[in-house]
Amino acid sequence: MGKVTRSSYAVLVASTIAHFFNHIYTGALSPFLPIIRDELSLNLTEAGIVTSAAVVTMTISHLVVGYLGDRGWRDIFIPASILLAAAIMLVSSFATTFLFLTAAMLLLGVGASGYHPSVFPALAEKFPKSSRATATGIQAIGGLVGMAIIPFLGVTMLVIFGGWRESFVLLSLAGFALFVPVTALMVYSRKEHFDEERGHEEGDGSDGWTRNFALLVVLMALRGMSFRCTTLLMPLYLVESEYSYDPILAGSFTTVMLVAGLVGEIVSAPLSDRVGRRVPFLIVSTGLSTPFLLLLNASLSQVALLLVLIGIGFFFFLGVPPNTAYQTEVVPKQSQGLAFGLLFSIGAIPGSLSPIVFGWIGDVYGLPMSIMFLVLTTGLATIFAALLKETKEPKRDTGIALDLIRVPD
Repeated sequence: MGKVTRSSYAVLVASTIAHFFNHIYTGALSPFLPIIRDELSLNLTEAGIVTSAAVVTMTISHLVVGYLGDRGWRDIFIPASILLAAAIMLVSSFATTFLFLTAAMLLLGVGASGYHPSVFPALAEKFPKSSRATATGIQAIGGLVGMAIIPFLGVTMLVIFGGWRESFVLLSLAGFALFVPVTALMVYSRKEHFDEERGHEEGDGSDGWTRNFALLVVLMALRGMSFRCTTLLMPLYLVESEYSYDPILAGSFTTVMLVAGLVGEIVSAPLSDRVGRRVPFLIVSTGLSTPFLLLLNASLSQVALLLVLIGIGFFFFLGVPPNTAYQTEVVPKQSQGLAFGLLFSIGAIPGSLSPIVFGWIGDVYGLPMSIMFLVLTTGLATIFAALLKETKEPKRDTGIALDLIRVPD
């Protein structure tokens, strides 16, 4: 069983920072969407389109990124995803029309696409299976922190700058600055000695394309629809629904939901590694998220609504680290980049389009029916999660928890 080394930590830190900015940029519209909608005179469907645009092109590009990653581009794509997304974010600050903003978001997705298909094979190479959920969980926390911060950060920047354009410029400058250390970490990781046997140890992927992988693609699609709608459109929903909150309160409530998700990830990542199980966490995650989503239609008091949002965040993200660890265990060993490209392209396309569907349903049938759309998808996700089979339990070793205490060789 491979050991966790300094090279492992370099890739993990770089991946966590890159994931943070990936969700900062793809979620940057969210806290400003009520204001942008008024300024550009968008209906709910158009708001869904600009929200989905970056995610759509990002998911389409993932297949190419995964294919090229298997051919040596993986370490380049991780830092490049920050640089390119930051550049397009700067361009988007000049948008004055729906078409301009949509085009910028489409380009943003292409720029950010280098991350997801690259990072999971990179982490799978650097961390043994018995600490895989913790490692992938840490990088997932980076993305969730980005999602949790952006609603609050957006509200703060609105108060300070009074507009969304100046905020986009500041976000892009932050990406330019952090691109440098992320690049340095990836370069350092390449110079470290690599344990050649780790990529071939038992349990590091399957020997071919399996039923579990096919089910995982479907599960990715179903989980992705609720994920994208709740994380990207919750501020707009809280403003436009019967709750009629102002943008500042809506952004603050969304932040609370995502912080609860952060707690869920912190709980499940080491616990999944300790018990050596992934599937039960996936079943519980969407199984308990579904009734909490349904409660959004119950005309809740402010305190009750906050508790429901906490439940949605905690239980949905409880399944994220076990899910990402499970992905590394069922993708084909010899085609990991391509397999993750499929997961984050074909598997993620429904999620990328779901904000458009959510907005269209809201325009035609009302937002309560949009919530029922999310209830349906999470319920179906629970059924497909129950069909998954657990991979072979890994041998126990000290894992990342103890490796974090000592200095690696």
